[in-house]
Amino acid sequence: MPLVLRNFSCGDSVSGIWKITENETELFELCNLNEYDLKLLNGSSSVSRRIEILAVRALVNQLNLNLVIRYDDRKPVCDTGHISISHSNSFASVIWHPEKNTAIDIEEIDKRLYRIAQRAFSDSELIFANNDLKILTLLWNCKECVFKLCNDPGIEFRTQIRVLPFDTDNKIICEFYLNDEIKQFELYSLEIDNNTLVWGVI
Repeated sequence: MPLVLRNFSCGDSVSGIWKITENETELFELCNLNEYDLKLLNGSSSVSRRIEILAVRALVNQLNLNLVIRYDDRKPVCDTGHISISHSNSFASVIWHPEKNTAIDIEEIDKRLYRIAQRAFSDSELIFANNDLKILTLLWNCKECVFKLCNDPGIEFRTQIRVLPFDTDNKIICEFYLNDEIKQFELYSLEIDNNTLVWGVI
């Protein structure tokens, strides 16, 4: 079963992680596609993008979420509740809540993150990470989640999103700075097959 983890989030949220091992045809058979989904698939010339779309729909189907997922300026929205979606090379992940805003981000732990670390992370975050690739990846996960929760395309990752030092209890506190206001977010993390995952329900 490609659904490798179900409902890792708490409360009324529904969440899952799908390991992508199938080809496009196999995934197609696991989905319950609507007209919008088919139009989305037919409009994509990228096989990898179509597989991502199908993996998410297969995951949503396995989670028994009867949703129509659309995209508003690349942000996924659904007809009921709030949904967030993320992919890595090997996984698709979803979190949904009937009332609250959600965010999820999954990333493969990969050395390419070293190339953007100076631009994405503050001096204090870099000192905390101490070149540890897993910590750097978690920092990026957190910033992506805060970006999704705030839904502001002009956010500057390095200066406006601050990830506070964290330990191994899987809870991470982040702060978002806008003018003179500071908004705090409580996020959670896990690791799976050389991927880190962070999520939040606000």
